[in-house]
Amino acid sequence: MPKPLKDLEPGRSVDHWLGAELRHRRTSAGLNQPDLAERANASASLISKLELGARSLKTDIAAKLDEALNTGGFFMRAMPLVEGQRDKATEQSDNRLDTALVLGKHEGLRRMLGRADDPASEEPEVNRREFLSNAGTWAALLATETARIPGLSDLIAVVLDTAPRYSGDAPSLDELASGVVAAKREYQACQYREVLKRLSGLLQQLNVAESEFDDRERVTALTADAYQVASGVMLKHSEQTLATLAADRSMSSANMLGDPVAMASSARAVTHVLLRTGYPDFAADFASSRAQLLGSESRTPTNLSVQGALLLRGAVAAADAGKRTKADELLDAADEASIQLQDADNLRGTGFNAVNVGLHRIHIALVLGDAGRAIELARGIEIGAISLVERQVSLAIDVASAFAQWGRYERALNTLYFAEIAAPQEVRVRKNVSELLNTIQSAAPPSIRSHAATFAKKLAAV
Repeated sequence: MPKPLKDLEPGRSVDHWLGAELRHRRTSAGLNQPDLAERANASASLISKLELGARSLKTDIAAKLDEALNTGGFFMRAMPLVEGQRDKATEQSDNRLDTALVLGKHEGLRRMLGRADDPASEEPEVNRREFLSNAGTWAALLATETARIPGLSDLIAVVLDTAPRYSGDAPSLDELASGVVAAKREYQACQYREVLKRLSGLLQQLNVAESEFDDRERVTALTADAYQVASGVMLKHSEQTLATLAADRSMSSANMLGDPVAMASSARAVTHVLLRTGYPDFAADFASSRAQLLGSESRTPTNLSVQGALLLRGAVAAADAGKRTKADELLDAADEASIQLQDADNLRGTGFNAVNVGLHRIHIALVLGDAGRAIELARGIEIGAISLVERQVSLAIDVASAFAQWGRYERALNTLYFAEIAAPQEVRVRKNVSELLNTIQSAAPPSIRSHAATFAKKLAAV
């Protein structure tokens, strides 16, 4: 029996954060330490020390790890942070990463979750300034990968506070509100390049509006919504670190506003970040507690929509953590909210309704390894009843994954073709699509493998 893995402390330093990231990516790839060591032409002892934060990453091994784990250059992009840590080692041996980098035992997470009563919540701005002092380096090291994605590098600069200050006239509040609505609409239509082009300027304009308009409450509400969209689109492009920072800013604005609906809406972004960065237990508990808080408010259609959407995100997190009972409980609570909601759809940009609950039941069945149940549930969904393109494509990808689990690779591939036609940008940013195509190429009959390889090349080429 293998030894249990030692607990990691990603909040201690850059080395420890990268160690936690390395373990997460290694285990997600289904590799043990000797397997990864062989792929990276390194020793298993070195891999172990890197994961424990006992050894600093070096450029040569960073490049090998990126190749072995197919990270898209993540570890090489992190090297300036490693080198910056070395430069500061003599001055601050106990230097910690900011909230944008860790989701462990640190001040920023407590502030993100709204725990203002925690004494440590007074400290994160100091840590943030320290982190953002390296923001120029971080933006530069990201530039190579993001250059081919129009608008992403601009949005990164805005989120990191390194973009030039907006020098034009501030639009009216109505124009800013229209911009936020358009960004949400484009996001839900899987038009991510359009969202990226819009968001950088919109967030800069909102920053200027904070000092130019008397209606600070409305500006703060729009800022919370805009950063929530920014967090989502960052996650779509696998920028978890920056998505964390954007979610934190959304939550901070919502907390300043003091509006329960705004706080619950921003909590969806925080839950998503927690899930994507390897904390499904925490994500499920956080979503559940925030949904309960909103449930104590009046049961308006908007409240029900936001609460239901938050419950669904928590259910996905619970399933990802292997907690079937909790996932079912949250799904049932969301189902109850959808019944009370009746015919309302997409209030507050949630896309929440009874059909959406059904889609999440399919996804959760798949996460829990029940492909047959997922297919059975999917047969009861009328694709035309799904109002949002993103949800249509999510269903198609889930069904394709279920077919692959069943060994029906041709049907899986045909379903992916449908998804790509419906929303090509969504299919291209979904990591599980590339993983699914890899599975088909390795396990399907030769005639199907060639088609899967051609499709994978098509997706990678755009």
